[in-house]
Amino acid sequence: MGESHVAFVVELVFRGNETDRLSFGEAHRTYWKRMAARGILLGGGPWRDGTGELLVCEARDRGTLLRVLYADPYAQAQVIGELRVREWNAVMGHVVLAGLERSTGGAGTHERIRGGVAAPAPQAVREMAPVREEAAVREELTAHERRIATMMLDGLTNKQIAESFTVSTRAVELHITRIYRKLDIRRRAQLAAAIDRFEAALAC
Repeated sequence: MGESHVAFVVELVFRGNETDRLSFGEAHRTYWKRMAARGILLGGGPWRDGTGELLVCEARDRGTLLRVLYADPYAQAQVIGELRVREWNAVMGHVVLAGLERSTGGAGTHERIRGGVAAPAPQAVREMAPVREEAAVREELTAHERRIATMMLDGLTNKQIAESFTVSTRAVELHITRIYRKLDIRRRAQLAAAIDRFEAALAC
């Protein structure tokens, strides 16, 4: 059985002036690219006003994540004035943590979280089927999934796509799995034709 991990939202609040941050900015970005490759960083980026950053991370526990955060070149250089870490349950909307599962804790029921939305019960799936078939090609792919599909068609590898979004390769693989399922394909070689069908349906 795979090791259990916890999702965290981390806010870094900067201190000092921008010049201080620029001195360590490249080392900071390189460090978090490594954390993305290891599957610890799932996404993130700076606030528009430049006062801090928001990171979405996954780690075995809070202590493990704190060790990662304290090893950040920004933390080592005391550029971070405040560090806020909160555990996060991804249960709504289209989120990066699409592969996480959560137990409801009730009467042995278990819900699998897909794209942040609990999967409906089998009976509900059967009842929804006619509506789903009619709306499938128009609503299946999100804007983010379209961007990933386009990058795949351009020949980028999963690792290159992950680096461009500063997320883990695992997060990209989860998105690609959903893209394949939504387009009813199994491999990259089928993607171009599936996208053509998708766009033709949108034009109708």
